[in-house]
Amino acid sequence: MRFHACLSALLLAGCASAPPEPAWVSEADPALVALSGTSRVDIEVDWFAQVPPDEVALEGLAVVARRECPGKVVTIRLDTELPESGWKSSRGGAIETVLDGCRGRREAAPGVAYVHVLYCPTNPWGEEYASNGLCRRLEKPFPHWQIFVFKGTLRSRAVLGLSAGVVDRSCLVHEFGHALGLVANPDHRFEDGGGHCTDTSCVMTKPKLKAILDNAAKVIATGETPWDYCDRCRADLDRARRLYAAR
Repeated sequence: MRFHACLSALLLAGCASAPPEPAWVSEADPALVALSGTSRVDIEVDWFAQVPPDEVALEGLAVVARRECPGKVVTIRLDTELPESGWKSSRGGAIETVLDGCRGRREAAPGVAYVHVLYCPTNPWGEEYASNGLCRRLEKPFPHWQIFVFKGTLRSRAVLGLSAGVVDRSCLVHEFGHALGLVANPDHRFEDGGGHCTDTSCVMTKPKLKAILDNAAKVIATGETPWDYCDRCRADLDRARRLYAAR
């Protein structure tokens, strides 16, 4: 009798469900990273005439988007060039009107995840909030990601042999990483909650002095700076995919 009781207990233990995943895993956007649900990712790029996107930046975005949005057709399309003269009247809340005017997609499309990128000379709300770029989630006029690249400011970062295109690439891929859901894992996220990786070789790290010093030798020798996600960030996205697949 005791033997059968022990055997039953072992079987029940073996059938017990795995502990639930921590909440941070679900911060990855399923519309972008999950293996199902959406079949396309539409990335629209608009820009003010004085700050066009660099080709190397768009190529870098294509690499990470096609890898981290598996099973989906990823399209990156250059859409609207805004007149240089329009920037002066686009500061602060006026930038929302600019977005409404240049956004090519007007409503949600079934099976399509939409990301809108706008290149601006500087942060229209002031650089004390974010100086290089910004990513935010908008629900109107339909749910989508809005990425800003402040290209005029980035040009001043092109030092130690860095080209403006290389700096542009790092910023664009960094902001797209926030749309994917990086960095939510507290094991390698800065404690300030800003979604940045503690690995200074990762493009999701903070663009602060330590990262600059840690990468200075590589920058001087090769003219390159980190522009891809580290192994831990990519593992976080894989973990989210497994969670969404199990559901």
